[in-house]
Amino acid sequence: MLKTRLVAGPGGCWFQCDPTCRAKKNLDAPMSTFSSSRDSRDTAQASSWPSTAEAELLPRPTGARKKPAIERLKTRLEEDRVTRIALNFLDRFMGVHLKDGVVDWMDDRRLGMCGQDVVNFGSDSFLGFDRDVRVQAAIVEGMQEWGTHNGSSRAFGNIALCEEAEHRLARWMGVEDTLIYPSVTLANIGLLPALAGKGDLLVLDRKSHDSLHQSALIAAGNGAKLVVLDPCDSDTLGETLQTEDYEGCVVAVDGIYSMTGEMPPLREMDEVTRAHGGILYVDDAHGTALVGPKGRGAASMVLESIDNALIVGSLSKAFSCLGAFVTCDTRLKRLLKIRSSTFVFGGPVPPPYLAGICKVCDILESPEHDEHLRRLRQMVAQLISGIRSLELTMCGGEAAIVGVTVGDIEQTFKAGKAMFDRGYYVQSATYPAVPIMGGLLRIQVNANHTPGDVAGLLKALSEVKSEFGLGSN
Repeated sequence: MLKTRLVAGPGGCWFQCDPTCRAKKNLDAPMSTFSSSRDSRDTAQASSWPSTAEAELLPRPTGARKKPAIERLKTRLEEDRVTRIALNFLDRFMGVHLKDGVVDWMDDRRLGMCGQDVVNFGSDSFLGFDRDVRVQAAIVEGMQEWGTHNGSSRAFGNIALCEEAEHRLARWMGVEDTLIYPSVTLANIGLLPALAGKGDLLVLDRKSHDSLHQSALIAAGNGAKLVVLDPCDSDTLGETLQTEDYEGCVVAVDGIYSMTGEMPPLREMDEVTRAHGGILYVDDAHGTALVGPKGRGAASMVLESIDNALIVGSLSKAFSCLGAFVTCDTRLKRLLKIRSSTFVFGGPVPPPYLAGICKVCDILESPEHDEHLRRLRQMVAQLISGIRSLELTMCGGEAAIVGVTVGDIEQTFKAGKAMFDRGYYVQSATYPAVPIMGGLLRIQVNANHTPGDVAGLLKALSEVKSEFGLGSN
């Protein structure tokens, strides 16, 4: 006879479970391993409910377990290795790392934080549309017409404004259709598990954004085989696709690496992926509206065709609104609406921002966009030239992000604070966002910066180089 064990479940339910199954240690086990006595129609199972006397015999917390569960949870989280490293530096360099700084005000180029007014080189509003009065007015009009939110998941239907925004994005991108998500992170989490499952191969560039890694783990949990490759390694990619068995294959990579601003070899990756029957999935959050023909992104800039690629673009960052989109055709869009969990079960982009997205599309399809890009590229070129003149080690510059290498975590925090004290806010990017000895001063340029802003930043970098002994190429 199968022996069972009583397990307390959610909502006061008690469950019978096989003591040999993993459920006795993990209540996240598949529900098929449990039989709910509350939900069963078999009255004989009522005997599985514990009586009051039996319940008194169940084990009670002893020793350390007498602490409230929430306190034990916090202790376990603090004992995680990466968390310990982060907490150590946050505590040791309080007032230096600026992670807890509160912004009191900001405009298109400057901000006030920690009692100082500084030039802001930390904003990802790369084209300055957050301060564009036309975009702001469109958002207000969208709110007045549609209210502040949709009121339901898009699984129950769309508002006309969302349909319009998706069609406008498709026209601008030169594709058949698009599907909008609330953010790039939620797009990735919904898309990769929907595209790759049991019997499929998912190949991930190691340097890609964390949201791709988390999404890939979900896909792997659903049965996809996950292979993580070193960045820019097209040869190993080809060998992997040649030797692995799979029904479908997805190769996922950033269009522009979020921390360093560099671009992976998308053309080579696309050629290898096509040759082996796979598709290329590009998270182009940091290239959207910034590079390529009409600002269509990194993939559009280097690939002969994007017909075998899925491009995820950001509607935050350069768009200065909210959300993300994926390029697709009508058939795939219909399938994603069914298979993508964050689309089905997540809240949609609020209507005011959909109106803002449509207005940004107006600007991107006009000659004015060329002027925005000209100014941005002029500022980036001035910055890169100056950093090279200072003989600092740098990376990026493909779009609007430039990194200056510092290395050590402590030095990176202190160098960032030294820049701040000189009137320039840049981001200190440290482990785990970059390798543990790969700390960067992450500089984000926008189209509203002036040559004077960049010149002042370079002067501050020169002083920080001397103060911290920053190396050269």
